[in-house]
Amino acid sequence: MGVFATSYRLATAFAVSAVMVMMSAAAVRAQENWPDKAKWDQTVAAAEKEGKLVVAGPSGKLWQSLLETFSEDYPKIKIQVTSFAGRDFWPRAVKEREVGKYLWDIRVGGAETQAYKLITEGGLASVRDMMLRPDVKDDKNWYGGVESMFLDYDKKFMPAFCAYDSPLVYYNQAVIPEGQISQFKEILDPKWRGKIALADPRGGSTIVHMGAIYKVFGPDFIKQLIVDQKPIITSNTRQLVTWFAQGQYPIALGMPNAEILRFEESGVELKLGLLSGVNTWSAGVCGMQVLEPRPNPNATTVFVNWLLSEKVQAKIMPAVQLNSRRRGIPFGDKDRALDMENLDKYMGTQTQDFEEAMANAKELIRTLLK
Repeated sequence: MGVFATSYRLATAFAVSAVMVMMSAAAVRAQENWPDKAKWDQTVAAAEKEGKLVVAGPSGKLWQSLLETFSEDYPKIKIQVTSFAGRDFWPRAVKEREVGKYLWDIRVGGAETQAYKLITEGGLASVRDMMLRPDVKDDKNWYGGVESMFLDYDKKFMPAFCAYDSPLVYYNQAVIPEGQISQFKEILDPKWRGKIALADPRGGSTIVHMGAIYKVFGPDFIKQLIVDQKPIITSNTRQLVTWFAQGQYPIALGMPNAEILRFEESGVELKLGLLSGVNTWSAGVCGMQVLEPRPNPNATTVFVNWLLSEKVQAKIMPAVQLNSRRRGIPFGDKDRALDMENLDKYMGTQTQDFEEAMANAKELIRTLLK
């Protein structure tokens, strides 16, 4: 009886194991046979034949080095990453295209006015159509779903893979006591005249902030800020943060997060006070725009899926200290974390429907600073 029972248990265990192996094999086959698998394999093979990818990346060595790790996963594709600020890349790319030079495959960076213009001219390709891998195109892997990632009206040209709180202004709590200022509109109080520092508002992230001010408060607010409040204006963001930290200019607009982090990492304590009245979110440089035409279309598609994958988002976002829109990725900067489930409560400052306000603000500021 004991021998029989033992044999029975062994037979049962073997049967269960066999079923589990069969289920595991079925799961593997399901993963290998996802709907676009054949198209993906063909794309990778064609990309390896192209053997190259030309990327215009965000400013800074860190972004460049992170994007270059693409070749570690796809060693047969040589990636070339050149760092640019958006205001430098797009005018260059447009001029090149005017003379028939199509040198770039993809831009990794924030949405720009010139890039939106290219949509209407047929100069950008649909990134949505390039999202082939199942984990990349699955709505449940992205806050708000895949469609919410796209900043353009058509929801296919300009995905943004991160989102974070983007304060318009900071005040130095070590200099300005609590209660003296709490609302953004209060920066027009005459007592702050000559105490405000401003990153050059004719470009960069500051013009985005000016667009938000224009949209919420109107052009007269900007005129009063630029003319009546007599802010000190600089294109040197390190100088801007230095002035703020020293208390020389205890209210600052346009301090970039990267510069703030550098100061804090060097041991400088910045007492950053926030003002209510305008809630905005930014994608920063975490966007993609694919040029049309481009020299390496298949390699571009592989790169798009690579960059949006869980593995790569988990590697890049903590390194650049930004917050991915992909679920399950730890926030790189918890201090600037949004309620990702309720992004509609914030004003997106790089969306296409924000462009008009930003263009109007840009034109006004150019007139004021002539």
